[in-house]
Amino acid sequence: LPNIYLIHGELTDDEMNQLNNDNKVKAFMSFTKGEGYGRPLAEAAITGKPIIVSNWSGHLDFIHPDYNILIGGELNEVHKSASNQFLLKDSQWFNINTSRAMKDVVKHYKKYFEKSRKQTQYLKDNFSFDKMVEKLNSLLPKVEAAPQTQTLNLPKLKKVEKKINLNELT
Repeated sequence: LPNIYLIHGELTDDEMNQLNNDNKVKAFMSFTKGEGYGRPLAEAAITGKPIIVSNWSGHLDFIHPDYNILIGGELNEVHKSASNQFLLKDSQWFNINTSRAMKDVVKHYKKYFEKSRKQTQYLKDNFSFDKMVEKLNSLLPKVEAAPQTQTLNLPKLKKVEKKINLNELT
Protein backbone atom coordinates (compact mmCIF):
# COMPACT_ATOMS: atom_id res chain seq x y z
CA LEU A 1 0.00 0.00 0.00
CA PRO A 2 1.14 3.58 -0.52
CA ASN A 3 2.21 5.83 2.33
CA ILE A 4 -0.70 7.76 3.80
CA TYR A 5 -0.12 10.98 5.70
CA LEU A 6 -2.67 12.74 7.87
CA ILE A 7 -2.14 16.47 8.05
CA HIS A 8 -3.79 18.42 10.83
CA GLY A 9 -3.50 22.05 11.80
CA GLU A 10 -3.44 25.44 10.18
CA LEU A 11 -1.34 25.99 7.07
CA THR A 12 -0.71 29.26 5.29
CA ASP A 13 -2.04 29.72 1.76
CA ASP A 14 1.49 29.23 0.43
CA GLU A 15 1.96 26.00 2.41
CA MET A 16 -1.39 24.67 1.16
CA ASN A 17 -0.44 25.52 -2.41
CA GLN A 18 2.90 23.72 -2.05
CA LEU A 19 1.19 20.69 -0.52
CA ASN A 20 -1.57 20.50 -3.13
CA ASN A 21 0.92 20.73 -5.99
CA ASP A 22 3.63 18.46 -4.59
CA ASN A 23 4.45 15.58 -6.97
CA LYS A 24 4.42 13.13 -4.06
CA VAL A 25 0.74 13.85 -3.45
CA LYS A 26 -1.19 11.61 -5.83
CA ALA A 27 -4.79 11.99 -4.58
CA PHE A 28 -6.92 13.77 -2.01
CA MET A 29 -9.45 12.32 0.39
CA SER A 30 -12.14 14.00 2.46
CA PHE A 31 -14.74 12.05 4.36
CA THR A 32 -16.47 15.15 5.62
CA LYS A 33 -19.58 14.56 7.68
CA GLY A 34 -21.19 17.75 6.43
CA GLU A 35 -20.09 21.26 5.60
CA GLY A 36 -20.77 24.09 3.21
CA TYR A 37 -18.73 24.91 0.14
CA GLY A 38 -15.49 23.20 1.16
CA ARG A 39 -12.79 25.52 -0.21
CA PRO A 40 -9.87 23.18 0.60
CA LEU A 41 -11.53 20.51 -1.51
CA ALA A 42 -12.00 22.96 -4.39
CA GLU A 43 -8.32 23.92 -4.14
CA ALA A 44 -7.32 20.26 -4.20
CA ALA A 45 -9.63 19.50 -7.13
CA ILE A 46 -8.17 22.24 -9.32
CA THR A 47 -4.77 20.47 -9.22
CA GLY A 48 -6.12 17.68 -11.42
CA LYS A 49 -5.38 14.89 -8.96
CA PRO A 50 -7.99 12.25 -8.10
CA ILE A 51 -10.47 13.14 -5.37
CA ILE A 52 -12.00 10.56 -3.02
CA VAL A 53 -14.82 12.21 -1.13
CA SER A 54 -18.05 11.51 0.71
CA ASN A 55 -21.16 11.64 -1.45
CA TRP A 56 -22.78 14.22 0.80
CA SER A 57 -22.56 17.94 1.48
CA GLY A 58 -21.79 21.25 -0.18
CA HIS A 59 -18.85 20.07 -2.29
CA LEU A 60 -21.26 18.15 -4.53
CA ASP A 61 -22.01 21.53 -6.11
CA PHE A 62 -18.57 21.54 -7.75
CA ILE A 63 -17.22 17.98 -7.50
CA HIS A 64 -18.48 16.27 -10.65
CA PRO A 65 -19.57 12.67 -10.00
CA ASP A 66 -18.18 11.40 -13.33
CA TYR A 67 -14.66 12.67 -12.64
CA ASN A 68 -14.21 11.74 -8.96
CA ILE A 69 -14.76 8.92 -6.50
CA LEU A 70 -17.83 9.56 -4.35
CA ILE A 71 -18.18 7.32 -1.30
CA GLY A 72 -21.70 6.41 -0.23
CA GLY A 73 -22.97 6.28 3.30
CA GLU A 74 -25.86 7.28 5.50
CA LEU A 75 -27.01 10.07 7.76
CA ASN A 76 -26.87 9.28 11.46
CA GLU A 77 -27.61 11.37 14.51
CA VAL A 78 -24.65 13.22 15.96
CA HIS A 79 -23.42 11.49 19.12
CA LYS A 80 -24.62 13.39 22.20
CA SER A 81 -21.02 13.89 23.36
CA ALA A 82 -20.29 15.88 20.18
CA SER A 83 -23.25 18.26 20.43
CA ASN A 84 -22.63 21.80 21.59
CA GLN A 85 -23.88 25.33 20.88
CA PHE A 86 -22.97 24.99 17.20
CA LEU A 87 -23.69 21.32 16.60
CA LEU A 88 -27.21 20.72 17.84
CA LYS A 89 -28.11 17.37 19.39
CA ASP A 90 -30.79 16.82 16.73
CA SER A 91 -28.26 17.28 13.91
CA GLN A 92 -27.13 14.50 11.64
CA TRP A 93 -23.73 13.58 10.24
CA PHE A 94 -22.91 11.65 7.11
CA ASN A 95 -21.00 8.46 7.85
CA ILE A 96 -19.30 6.78 4.92
CA ASN A 97 -19.60 3.11 4.15
CA THR A 98 -16.36 1.17 4.20
CA SER A 99 -14.67 1.67 0.88
CA ARG A 100 -11.85 0.21 -1.14
CA ALA A 101 -11.48 3.45 -3.08
CA MET A 102 -7.87 4.07 -2.04
CA LYS A 103 -6.75 0.64 -3.25
CA ASP A 104 -8.66 1.09 -6.49
CA VAL A 105 -7.10 4.51 -7.14
CA VAL A 106 -3.63 3.05 -6.57
CA LYS A 107 -4.37 0.04 -8.78
CA HIS A 108 -5.93 2.07 -11.62
CA TYR A 109 -4.22 5.41 -11.08
CA LYS A 110 -3.93 6.33 -14.76
CA LYS A 111 -7.70 5.95 -15.28
CA TYR A 112 -8.51 8.10 -12.23
CA PHE A 113 -5.87 10.66 -13.13
CA GLU A 114 -7.34 11.11 -16.62
CA LYS A 115 -10.81 11.62 -15.13
CA SER A 116 -9.49 14.10 -12.58
CA ARG A 117 -8.05 16.26 -15.37
CA LYS A 118 -11.63 16.65 -16.60
CA GLN A 119 -12.58 17.85 -13.10
CA THR A 120 -9.98 20.61 -13.42
CA GLN A 121 -11.50 21.76 -16.70
CA TYR A 122 -15.01 21.50 -15.22
CA LEU A 123 -13.97 23.84 -12.40
CA LYS A 124 -12.37 26.30 -14.82
CA ASP A 125 -15.42 26.26 -17.11
CA ASN A 126 -18.03 26.60 -14.36
CA PHE A 127 -16.49 28.05 -11.19
CA SER A 128 -13.90 30.63 -12.24
CA PHE A 129 -14.12 34.16 -10.90
CA ASP A 130 -15.63 35.37 -14.19
CA LYS A 131 -18.22 32.56 -14.14
CA MET A 132 -19.17 33.43 -10.57
CA VAL A 133 -19.61 37.10 -11.51
CA GLU A 134 -21.74 36.03 -14.47
CA LYS A 135 -23.87 33.78 -12.24
CA LEU A 136 -24.32 36.43 -9.54
CA ASN A 137 -25.28 39.00 -12.17
CA SER A 138 -27.98 36.65 -13.45
CA LEU A 139 -29.35 36.06 -9.94
CA LEU A 140 -29.17 39.53 -8.41
CA PRO A 141 -31.21 42.47 -9.61
CA LYS A 142 -29.21 45.15 -11.31
CA VAL A 143 -29.04 48.37 -9.32
CA GLU A 144 -28.11 51.42 -11.29
CA ALA A 145 -26.25 54.21 -9.53
CA ALA A 146 -28.14 57.48 -9.38
CA PRO A 147 -26.88 59.92 -12.02
CA GLN A 148 -24.83 62.86 -10.82
CA THR A 149 -27.08 65.82 -10.09
CA GLN A 150 -26.38 69.46 -9.54
CA THR A 151 -26.43 70.93 -6.06
CA LEU A 152 -29.90 71.20 -4.63
CA ASN A 153 -31.13 74.67 -3.66
CA LEU A 154 -32.51 73.94 -0.20
CA PRO A 155 -33.96 76.70 1.96
CA LYS A 156 -31.61 78.09 4.59
CA LEU A 157 -32.21 76.98 8.16
CA LYS A 158 -33.34 79.61 10.64
CA LYS A 159 -31.43 80.09 13.84
CA VAL A 160 -33.52 79.28 16.92
CA GLU A 161 -32.70 81.10 20.13
CA LYS A 162 -34.58 78.75 22.41
CA LYS A 163 -32.38 76.12 24.13
CA ILE A 164 -33.69 72.60 24.43
CA ASN A 165 -33.08 70.58 27.58
CA LEU A 166 -32.56 67.00 26.40
CA ASN A 167 -33.31 65.63 29.86
CA GLU A 168 -36.89 66.87 29.57
CA LEU A 169 -37.53 64.89 26.39
CA THR A 170 -38.89 61.40 26.84
